[in-house]
Amino acid sequence: MPLGQRKIRVLVVDDSAFMRKILRDIINSDPELEVCCEARDGIEAIEMVRQHRPDVITLDVEMPRMNGLDALRVIMNKYPTPVIMISALTQEGAEATIKALEYGAIDFIPKPSSSISINMKEMKDEIIAKIKEAARVPRRFLELKRVRLLRVQKAKRMKPSVPARVAVAIAASTGGPQSLLKIFPKFPENLKAGILLVQHMPPGFTRSFAKRLDNVSKIDVKEAEEGDVVEEGKAYVAPGDYHMEVTLRNGKPVITLNKKPKIHGVRPAADPMMISAANVFGRKTVGVVMTGMGRDGAQGIVAIKKKGGITIAQDKETSIIFGMPKAAIETGMVDYIVPLDKIPETVVTAVEKVWRGGGGGGRPFSISR
Repeated sequence: MPLGQRKIRVLVVDDSAFMRKILRDIINSDPELEVCCEARDGIEAIEMVRQHRPDVITLDVEMPRMNGLDALRVIMNKYPTPVIMISALTQEGAEATIKALEYGAIDFIPKPSSSISINMKEMKDEIIAKIKEAARVPRRFLELKRVRLLRVQKAKRMKPSVPARVAVAIAASTGGPQSLLKIFPKFPENLKAGILLVQHMPPGFTRSFAKRLDNVSKIDVKEAEEGDVVEEGKAYVAPGDYHMEVTLRNGKPVITLNKKPKIHGVRPAADPMMISAANVFGRKTVGVVMTGMGRDGAQGIVAIKKKGGITIAQDKETSIIFGMPKAAIETGMVDYIVPLDKIPETVVTAVEKVWRGGGGGGRPFSISR
């Protein structure tokens, strides 16, 4: 039994009594979890947190009196607690969810727009797994001051479109959005590589996330589309519910999307993206595995290393969830184990190294904070 032989206590916040019942039934069905209290809006949620100090909160976005975003800001400031957002599958819901992740929410679960009871029960395993992972998040990640990310004024001059000869393949999951928003502003505008990013997200959310990354980055960031040519100084975010791969077409690296079966229970998955990048770019591939639960990215790291590329994993101390980096490190194929704030400079150094003809090798090297 987690948390010192007691159940994980969950506060459910939603203005819909029906949705609260669905969540309560799902949570209470697991012997390690229990709903300790409920709230109908943000004001009640803050009071319930004050009184009951739950281990995890599921928090709806749209509610009367005080919405989820405003409640989240108060909770993270006064009573830092792991929060999982319950988000509507709308453009507004997606944008609010991305903001919630910036404000400190650990993860989110999309709220179905129809057949709620059926769809939510199908999501039972995901909901339970995310609550358990959130309960294990070290308190230091909840108490960090949120960094205000300013919109970047990109240079208005037209950049030449140069097909990338080096690829940076990044894998991230739980904790990834807030971590990626911190490192992407540090990538230089003249990065001589194309970035391929798989962040585990469902459909409807990856486009909003790509736009947010683009707003704070010197490089251009977009949600990937079928047939996109991978270009230097640009990043491509795998769209929700599609695996993203890269292939050579007329001598250029081109993105392809597919709906092949889920891998590690997710689509998009990072492994097929990283493996295809290694096949196309060979030793001029830089692989990065960041925070997230599960093992996605580990096979990709092996493929990149076998082609002579350079591999990087986020360290345990700065990973909100250490599952994916840990699995990558355990392959024995990781060159650099680095804290979050060192990832951009390590990537830039790796890109420069592969341009010079070098690659990874030897024992993993850990860069201290």
